[in-house]
Amino acid sequence: MTAKSIVEVEDLRVHFKTKTRSGWPLGRKTRVVKAVDGVSFSVYEGETFGLAGETGSGKSTIAKVLVGLYKPTSGAVRLFGKRVDFGKKQDVTELRRHVGIVFQDPVGSLNPRLKVREIIEEALIASKSVDKKEFGERVERIVPLVGLRRSSLDVYPKELSGGEKQRVSLARALVIPKKLLVLDEPTSSLDVSVQAQVLNTLKDLKFQLGLSYLFITHDLKVLRYMSNRMGVLFYGKLMELGRTSDVIVAPGHPYTRELVAHTIHNEEVDYSGSFKEHEPASTGCRYRNVCPYAFAKCEAEPPMFNVDSGHTVSCFLCEGTAAQY
Repeated sequence: MTAKSIVEVEDLRVHFKTKTRSGWPLGRKTRVVKAVDGVSFSVYEGETFGLAGETGSGKSTIAKVLVGLYKPTSGAVRLFGKRVDFGKKQDVTELRRHVGIVFQDPVGSLNPRLKVREIIEEALIASKSVDKKEFGERVERIVPLVGLRRSSLDVYPKELSGGEKQRVSLARALVIPKKLLVLDEPTSSLDVSVQAQVLNTLKDLKFQLGLSYLFITHDLKVLRYMSNRMGVLFYGKLMELGRTSDVIVAPGHPYTRELVAHTIHNEEVDYSGSFKEHEPASTGCRYRNVCPYAFAKCEAEPPMFNVDSGHTVSCFLCEGTAAQY
């Protein structure tokens, strides 16, 4: 039986206009930043889909689109097969009813003036779908599921550890049942031992509550542990898409190979430019400025080539027999 999609992202583009200084006398010039530039993927019921990439790759922008915080410039987002009209409040409300989010910074996302109970209740108030008489029961039910002590409900965020703060964020996101939870670097600010505890909690919650996840991170080790399928982003473009095991064991795109070498095998990257100093090309393959395999054809934008069942790569090296390199 084929799993049903919860969210489908089709040719999604999110462009921002920024002002820069230029000329003499000093003036202002408008520049368009293509944060997300033609990305397509789906998240299915019961799965964890991962999005990997460096800072600035567009991961968080996609996350904010999926909860209605940003509007797409073009492209489509479908919820249970129905296209979301981001210009209609009703559509955005319906999107947020089924899709929740947990942000990277548990400290910054929690109001320091509110106690934990009040922070979780904020989600119940915002939903406008739960009678106030049920607030206590709802909060008491979700707290043990996310691994929080009930005594934590009556303290302020500053009295909690980093891991506990992230669990409060989880409780707030899930106190109203969701079908899909977007996790935007949820463990990056935590130390390794606490990170493992939160990841295990997430795995347990997925089965207990029948959740699906969109897990966003730069850490492939985390995705190897958490996700079924994954996509790799580079400055707004999807470089590779497939089962997580396939992408990590047999990466097809040079950039994915670099990520695997750097984050899985802890190898030093010897490409031109350091790992954190990539400059994307404005035309053609976005990675070609730093790719050690770039050739003339890369001046055109490569399509997604199917290198295996469900495993696609945006690289001309994967065209036909040239997949072996």
